[in-house]
Amino acid sequence: MRRYFYILWIFVLLAGIAIPTVHAQKVVSTPVDLSAFWNADGWYHYDPSNPNLDPGVPSPHPDAGGGQWGLDGMTGGARIRINTLPPNVIPGQVNVTEDGEVAFLLPKMEIGDLDVYYPAGDTIPVPPGKYKYLYLACMSGNGNWPGSESDWAPIVDINTKQVIDPRHEVNSFKPIYQEGEGNWIYIGTVNDWFWKVPEWVAPASGDPNEIVVDWLTYDGHVDDILYLWDYVGMSNHDYGQYHYVNGAGNYFVYNIPIPAGLTKATLWTEMWGNVKLSYSTDDITYTELYNSATMDQVYTAPAGNIDGYFPNRELRSFDLAPILSAGNVTNLFLKFEDAAPDNAPGQANNPWGARCRSLGIFKGDVVRSSLGARLWPGLVRTDGNSPQGGLILIKKKYFLDNTKTLTALVMPNNIPRSDPYLSIFAITLGNDPTAVEDYMLH
Repeated sequence: MRRYFYILWIFVLLAGIAIPTVHAQKVVSTPVDLSAFWNADGWYHYDPSNPNLDPGVPSPHPDAGGGQWGLDGMTGGARIRINTLPPNVIPGQVNVTEDGEVAFLLPKMEIGDLDVYYPAGDTIPVPPGKYKYLYLACMSGNGNWPGSESDWAPIVDINTKQVIDPRHEVNSFKPIYQEGEGNWIYIGTVNDWFWKVPEWVAPASGDPNEIVVDWLTYDGHVDDILYLWDYVGMSNHDYGQYHYVNGAGNYFVYNIPIPAGLTKATLWTEMWGNVKLSYSTDDITYTELYNSATMDQVYTAPAGNIDGYFPNRELRSFDLAPILSAGNVTNLFLKFEDAAPDNAPGQANNPWGARCRSLGIFKGDVVRSSLGARLWPGLVRTDGNSPQGGLILIKKKYFLDNTKTLTALVMPNNIPRSDPYLSIFAITLGNDPTAVEDYMLH
């Protein structure tokens, strides 16, 4: 028996020498063919000597009126330079993502082709099967999708703080099984291409009951509307990617209800700029929790466009046990101000105060998670502009009912087309590999 395993091991070693190295894919992927549903032109053959090489293709959708749908609302629509794809990513083929998790079938991207799907409420057939995951390869143009209430986000009564209409048909997809229709699955935030791939935190236990609050701080996110308590001079950047304040006397405050008897928790934030963060339990007396000017340094933003400038942008945690230890706190007020209001007065984009994008309170330990992992690095759009690391084409992961046989997907309907613009490049269904498949690097 030992001799048998010895021979088998030698065979495996020899096979490893003879066969080129293959990186194991973490998820067994079943790409969905979207070729019958392309209705936008998002990829561009770039040749600096021939600007007319790849004219835009008009959308066949009746709502387009014969015009071209690109990746945003610009005339003609911005596109992505195909020559900025990594060399190992081939149009028209199944390509593994940068992190090796899953593979997507890309369109051929030939001149004269449509190659992007703008959500139009279609029912898309899929290879029938039982799947655990669904992945979207997507991006948002002109701000974070689904945007504000006037776009595709849930509608909330500003007085009662209740969701009036979740509007699933415009911000969610619905799986169709042989056994019947599934529930709508909310797509969630898709980031604008001006920002790095976002990280955030989630309960290490996977138990959602350990979340006290958890949201992105921008207009249109239902929890932002629920908890935004007071503000003076607050602004929203580019269709609400984040809240910010600049200069003396300006601020914004969140009022967070605390569960009865809670004695310990952790506050997590994603913030940057010259930040002064204070807390209160009565909205009268505030105590400083963080001050970047005294605990880090004063930052001076450059003149001109500061999209992508965030030298101190990071996730920060704060232990709330000293505040909550008595178990009688009912509300926690968080106040954001400019920590250096006199910083470089008179210069463009200065003072440069508090910016806050994400905020959450968690009862237990957390792990860092991603709100969408980058597909491939270094992509550049039509006009040559590119944020840090390239355009934000991301993959979003969703759980399906893998006890049922999936046959189709009902997509959201973002018609009439308006800000922000959700573009879908590919859809893949997935399952966890078996132990044998892992062993054989399948």
